[in-house]
Amino acid sequence: MTVDQRQTTFRNVLAKGPKRRPSRPSSGNRAGGFVLYVEGARDREILGCWARRVDPALTRCIEQNTVILGGRRPARAIEDFRKRGGVAAGYSGLIVLDRDDHPHAETAPRLHEANGSLRSSSSTNAAATASVDRTIDRPVESNDAATEAGLEVFVWSLRHIESYLLVPETIRRMLGLDADDRRVERSIEASMTLQASLHAKRTLGSGGSLSEVLGTELRAGEIARAMRPDELHGDVRTLFDRIGRLSGLSKAGPEVVIRS
Repeated sequence: MTVDQRQTTFRNVLAKGPKRRPSRPSSGNRAGGFVLYVEGARDREILGCWARRVDPALTRCIEQNTVILGGRRPARAIEDFRKRGGVAAGYSGLIVLDRDDHPHAETAPRLHEANGSLRSSSSTNAAATASVDRTIDRPVESNDAATEAGLEVFVWSLRHIESYLLVPETIRRMLGLDADDRRVERSIEASMTLQASLHAKRTLGSGGSLSEVLGTELRAGEIARAMRPDELHGDVRTLFDRIGRLSGLSKAGPEVVIRS
């Protein structure tokens, strides 16, 4: 190529300008969105494991939109929600809280069955169990989150989110135990006898009664991953319905709230 040819080629390149790559959708924050507030990292892990059994889109929603409060701190959720601009900026949010020892806490000791339902440990607790079942969507005491526009509150009807992991069939299958091994049921029943209400975190935690009986440490995330869809409690599915509605994953439908 001669000098004149090189100069001509260079002038043509300058005239056309630099090559540009095809534009890609921006990964930055969009106006508005959905925010899920949970108490701790383990709550997010458990919810994510359960969601994988239901819908991949729900799993991504939980993984991408969860904010960890670092405890039962709904006030922190309200502060974060307002900093984002709240409902005026197109946001919706849901705070998920353990019931703990707050008013309306679980008073009837109950045990999971394979189909995800709960049964009372004795017939005398049937009335109390039915009463607790109706409190799932009751607002948290007089917390401001219950009246914050665009921000809703979901309180588990049982004491902790870990309470929904106490499914004997799941734990037996995860550990490869025989179907007629009743150590899980006996340990849970014993814990409920000693405590005013079942404390699942202590029962499942390191050094917990159930771990000691079975001779191995039980991890909440591993149990959640081992659960089958039909072993998910109705409370879990109710929460997922709320997340789907608020995040736009599912269309809003008629909502029925039963108050005791």
